[in-house]
Amino acid sequence: MLEVLKSSQQLIKESNMHLVFRLIHKHGCISRADIKKITGLSATTVSSLVEELIADGLVEECGIKDSSTSGRKAVLLQVCADGGYFVGLDIRKNQIIADVFALDFTSVFHTEVPVVPGQNLAMGILHAIGMASRDRRILGVTIGVPGVIDTKNNRLLSSTVLNAEDAADVYQTVFEAMPDVRVILKNNSGLVAYAEKEFGTHEQVKNLVSIDIDDGVGAGILIDGKIYDGGGMAGEFGHMSVDFNGKRCQCGNYGCLELVASIPAILRKTNCFSMSELLSYLESGDKKAEEAISDTAKVLAFGINNIVNLIDPEFIVVGGPIRALGDYLLAPLKKCFDEISLIKNKYIKYSVLEGNPVTLGGAKFVFDSIFDV
Repeated sequence: MLEVLKSSQQLIKESNMHLVFRLIHKHGCISRADIKKITGLSATTVSSLVEELIADGLVEECGIKDSSTSGRKAVLLQVCADGGYFVGLDIRKNQIIADVFALDFTSVFHTEVPVVPGQNLAMGILHAIGMASRDRRILGVTIGVPGVIDTKNNRLLSSTVLNAEDAADVYQTVFEAMPDVRVILKNNSGLVAYAEKEFGTHEQVKNLVSIDIDDGVGAGILIDGKIYDGGGMAGEFGHMSVDFNGKRCQCGNYGCLELVASIPAILRKTNCFSMSELLSYLESGDKKAEEAISDTAKVLAFGINNIVNLIDPEFIVVGGPIRALGDYLLAPLKKCFDEISLIKNKYIKYSVLEGNPVTLGGAKFVFDSIFDV
């Protein structure tokens, strides 16, 4: 009974600690008295928790609160940016991208490690983490992968981008190598959607779909502000069939959207070697390029309309390198969507996030998993 009581008291203390830390993180500068008012905790409890956070290097005093009254001035608290770091990993076909973020989510380190054919992917990931964590106190790591994840066992089940057998045990390898660090394996599109909610212009949005168009086509789904994984396959937007008589995809299906709307597919249709070359053709009024983009917009509109009919999100955000096409793609996409949708003027827009949303979303996701209350 005594053991249970101690365990319960420890859980309450940790919950209160996380609550106080998140308040300091959210407000930037806040006094102990204001924390007491917001949380309802006693002054003694707040003082004790703050002292532990300071001793742990997570919080620091940052000045004196302005006051028109006489008497002792309240000391302000803020998060100590270099008190801990989070690593976000974006695993791609040919490279591993690693970004390190401080507690205030400023980016402090970036590296790109090539994936060598035949190399053990997990070892490559550990190498990237080792470079990222040098002389830094790492609190959490999120591994973003393109594919279907067994969320119960943290294993990659299938992917049209990665060799699923080579990547199946990346979580277990990293977890065993870093037992004192929170490690998370997530679909990269889900992390993009999370970054949109947390750092885009959608802070108050609870239901959002983020469509990422790059070498493949993926979708991250947020429902009630949380990443929706389903059984692990949620968000495989690129493998929605848009042509039953179309070519067979690597996934086994026919006429997948990814076969016609991914960047490689668009470049093949236009005989271009790069997005910049395609853009120059569009700017010059090239009819073949315009027709190819119009066809792509139409297919994407049909796919997005299916998503809207199923879950009716508040926003559809299109991200990835496809944004380089600007209104050449977005304008016909919106027009076609309005022509076929039951709900007109659904808010479809490009992402405004800079940098890598997979690594940023991953850093914030593992932060929230650690300090969630």
